[in-house]
Formats: sequence, C-alpha cells, structure tokens
Amino acid sequence: MRLRSMRNFRVIAAALAFAAGMLVGIGGCATPGGSSGPLPGPDGRIDLGSPGDQIATYDGVSLYPACGNETLSYEGKIWFSFRPENPEDFPAPDASAASLSGVAGASAPGTVSASVGMVIAPGPGDDVGTLTVYEDGFAYWVSDSGDLDTWLTNTEIEYLWVC
Repeated sequence: MRLRSMRNFRVIAAALAFAAGMLVGIGGCATPGGSSGPLPGPDGRIDLGSPGDQIATYDGVSLYPACGNETLSYEGKIWFSFRPENPEDFPAPDASAASLSGVAGASAPGTVSASVGMVIAPGPGDDVGTLTVYEDGFAYWVSDSGDLDTWLTNTEIEYLWVC
C-alpha cells in the first residue's frame, strides 16, 4: 500500500507542478531557441491534425517528460512533446495507455516552484518506456511505470515556457 500511496503522491504533485509551470510560462517567460514553429494556445494545447496508422513500436526508449517541452531524438528524428487540441481524434495505443489520459501534461510532472525551477526526480520506470510511431509525423510515448505519457510530433514547436 505504501508504494501505491507514494506513486499517487508523485503523480498528483507532478500534475500540480506542471499546471503551475504552465501558468508561469503563459505569464511571460521567454521562449527558448526562438524557433518559428507553431505555438500552443493558452491552455497548452495545439492543433496539428491527427495521427494516421500505427507504423512501429519501440521498447526501452529513454524520455522523461517532466515539463512538457522536452524533445526526443530517436532514429534520426526529433520529436516534440505536445497536448493535442483534438484528443478525441488520437488513439489509445494499448490497454495500459487507455487508462491514461492520452495527452501530454495530464500526468506529466513539471516545475515545483514558480520562483525556483526544480523538476521532480523520476520514479522507477518513469524515464524509460514504449514509443509508438504513427503516420503523418506523430508518436506516443508511455513510461514503463504507466504514470507518464506524452504525444509527440515531428513538427517543430515553439514552447511558451521554460523548465
């Protein structure tokens, strides 16, 4: 029971920290890198279309979506985390993912404080997971612990927050 309580605490604390980080970012943080990619809306969501058919699945992929602005470099492609504007058009890749929200940031941890940017350390199985690649430049990553997940795109995104 103690392990479950710690996991629940970590997920709840992470979700609250992510929301606080989003508010700080929307309030005027500078964008890193100055990219010319699309910008997420005020709620952190972005409309990039929807995924096509599933084309590949990879186990053991390292990623820790702590803030929602992490990128993943895998097999020569750079993937950008995002929250879809239209989550109803996105598939749940498998049974474990179906119980999650299916959108980045819903269970992802973020900064702990608005004044001091700290990221919650990953728990067991939080920073390694399964990457499912779809047609049209989309992918979905879910941690081995099942606590973290994020949608990814090959479209370069300009984030409104810094972690």
